[in-house]
Amino acid sequence: MKILLDFINFDKQKFKYLRRAIFLLLLFSSSVVLVKILKLLPRAKLVQPLPQDPAVKVYFNYNSDSSYEDPYRHFTRKGDNLEQQIIDAIDQAHSTVDLAVMEFRLPKVAEALSVAHKRGVKVRVLIDNKYNKILNKYTQEEIAKMNQHDKQAYEELKRYPADALAILHSDGIEIKDDTSGGATQGSGLMHHKFVVIDEKTTIISSGNLTTSDMHGDFGNFESRGNPNNVVVVPDNPQLAKTFTNEFNSMWQGLFKSHKPKRHPVTIPVGAGTITVNFSPSRRKDNIATTSNGIIASYLQQTKKSVHIAVFVYSDQKISDTLASVHDQGVKDVKVLIDPDFFRQPYSKAYDAMGVCPRPGKKQSLMKVKPWKHPITTIGFPTGSLGDRGVHSKMAILDRILVITGSHNWSDSGNYLNDETLIFIQNPIVATHYEREFSRLYATAQVGLKTLPHAQNCHN
Repeated sequence: MKILLDFINFDKQKFKYLRRAIFLLLLFSSSVVLVKILKLLPRAKLVQPLPQDPAVKVYFNYNSDSSYEDPYRHFTRKGDNLEQQIIDAIDQAHSTVDLAVMEFRLPKVAEALSVAHKRGVKVRVLIDNKYNKILNKYTQEEIAKMNQHDKQAYEELKRYPADALAILHSDGIEIKDDTSGGATQGSGLMHHKFVVIDEKTTIISSGNLTTSDMHGDFGNFESRGNPNNVVVVPDNPQLAKTFTNEFNSMWQGLFKSHKPKRHPVTIPVGAGTITVNFSPSRRKDNIATTSNGIIASYLQQTKKSVHIAVFVYSDQKISDTLASVHDQGVKDVKVLIDPDFFRQPYSKAYDAMGVCPRPGKKQSLMKVKPWKHPITTIGFPTGSLGDRGVHSKMAILDRILVITGSHNWSDSGNYLNDETLIFIQNPIVATHYEREFSRLYATAQVGLKTLPHAQNCHN
């Protein structure tokens, strides 16, 4: 009996070791297979930072090679902190800060302006009259009359940690708008977005000073803000003077077409040049001298590629010129428009794809000139819920010329609004904008499927 028990115990021991050996063998085999599978999978590409021209630096709040902590929602996200670029420049101011922006809501920028003001810097702020009101001045009657967009903006404003305009008022910083002191308001927007520091550093933005244009919405942690860009040109008094002159005209009460006629100015900057033109023009002006006309003239010179990503695209002159350029052999033509404007009856997407919108309530806005050789590389980029597809107003021509600023490619941008339009001739800068365009295009829906209700223009 003892011999039998010894044999059984010995057999159990052998089985225990055998089970361990089988487990280890299976584990090793699985590891080998897993390694082979991983080797077959495509490796994630690391996005390398692009070099900057020190004389003209550009930033994007969706930049894939950079990250920062959202200053209001406090989490790390990809992109450049556009607000911080403005704050850093204000912090270095010694004598003057002139800021012109349609909507000003960022308390951290307001705090930077207040600190500068207290150390003796002369601070002047210009905004559009619609947004020149602190939070506690809105009446219940005004709130009740707000449209859906304005109501959402008001609700978002209540979430800010502080009221930026109230900060400026409490510290005695003067704010003017396009109705201040009997200003010649006109019928458009004060739509500029620029800052001039010490009459030598200039910052030009496509975005307003709001969380929705810079960082993202308070109520949606998936939101990353409307895609925008910022151009920083340090230590260039000639460029700064051009913007200071525009600011001074408005500070004196001259807005819209009441300002004296301004002509494009081209200034050497870094590895290239920057050409500046301000809108609006008068309707009696030669269209070639207007902002949209100048855009068209640059398009006409294109030889290889045109990549456009704009908030609104409705100008007929630009559309006709781009069609001509395409007919002459420039095949690399891609256009992205914000989704909210892409299917509007005045959108030039219909021209480019050679179709017409179905008649409806807005039939009077239908002015379609179908291209002789339509394209399908036109559409709209997509983003997180609550974010615009694109809010930048930018184009890259032949990978060397960048068009940007606050100017929308529309009739209003040309003839009604105070707008900034700049042309940056610089291959280093163009590479940054090409990367941003490629990012947007990778998210886009393009082609005829984006206009499901379009029809043949001969029907």
